[in-house]
Amino acid sequence: MRIGRSNTHDKKYEGNKAQHRVIVPLYIPHEEDYYKDSFKIFKACVFSLRKTTSAGTPISVIANGCSPTIHEKLLGLQNEGLIDELLLETEQLGKVNSLRRVIGASDEPYVTITDGDVMFLKNWDLEVAAVFKNFPRATAVSPVPVFKTFNQFTSNIWLENLWTGRVKFKTPGDPEGLEKFANSIGWSYLNDEQKNTILTISNGTSQAIVGCSHFCTTYKREALLFSPQEPSEFLLSGNSEGVYLDIPTIKNDGYRLSCFKNHAYHLGNTWESWMDTELEALESNTPSLVEWSVYKTLSQKKFSYWLKFEFFKKILFRKRFYNYAMNRFKVPGIYKEHYLK
Repeated sequence: MRIGRSNTHDKKYEGNKAQHRVIVPLYIPHEEDYYKDSFKIFKACVFSLRKTTSAGTPISVIANGCSPTIHEKLLGLQNEGLIDELLLETEQLGKVNSLRRVIGASDEPYVTITDGDVMFLKNWDLEVAAVFKNFPRATAVSPVPVFKTFNQFTSNIWLENLWTGRVKFKTPGDPEGLEKFANSIGWSYLNDEQKNTILTISNGTSQAIVGCSHFCTTYKREALLFSPQEPSEFLLSGNSEGVYLDIPTIKNDGYRLSCFKNHAYHLGNTWESWMDTELEALESNTPSLVEWSVYKTLSQKKFSYWLKFEFFKKILFRKRFYNYAMNRFKVPGIYKEHYLK
């Protein structure tokens, strides 16, 4: 039996005023072996987000297939105010499938998708927003430049800038940041060419790195709507991140870029003492207010996609044209033989 009337009758939904949302998919089935430090690292991730991200930016966490103990700990973080939206899925959906549930329901024009083992640094979102503003063609921007993403889904940048002089291999803004990322994925070091040479794009007054990874990237949300409508068959990797996160961002002829300097750390699965120092440095940080650029409605450009990402890429790998492109972009000598291969 219903008695009385709900006070929400006939009230209008006012909508979310935020311009940006951060989404963190999480899978911690237990806290042993490979996962023994995982929750500590994840907590550092959301703490660093709260201490560095512009006020009003909602943080969504999707736990899929985590243990009941992890669910309890996540509820504790939500009670502490570190998480705004928490989805607890008892079934292991996989990274991409869990993301689809939040992306489809969000209405912010920009979304950052990050793994739970990333520590964000001061002004990271300010710097990412600046890349979107300075390069309006950008549809995906990472706060973490990586030494070899310049040839991944970037054929349009190569073709359009063969003769402009805007794209060149240069000394990166943060060589140590590049090496720190390499260490985090198990590489003991980068050689001098890898650490001291990276492909950049300039608009005359500012510059960015060509290409971006997908472990931590901010997207124009509309670009992600070009991904397949059916669920991914993979829980992780396979072709899932390429098909659902990377390729959609170039369907409208968009640019994939990274910040010129490093603004976050990939931590991996093992806690190290330097991480305590970095977290302590964030304790007193007050996030900057970020104004994200308004962009026009995105649409798929099928002919441009075919021309730049299918036809041109085949031409690029012909030896004569390959060598020509290497010379135009001033590729260091040792890399000319294998930089795109």
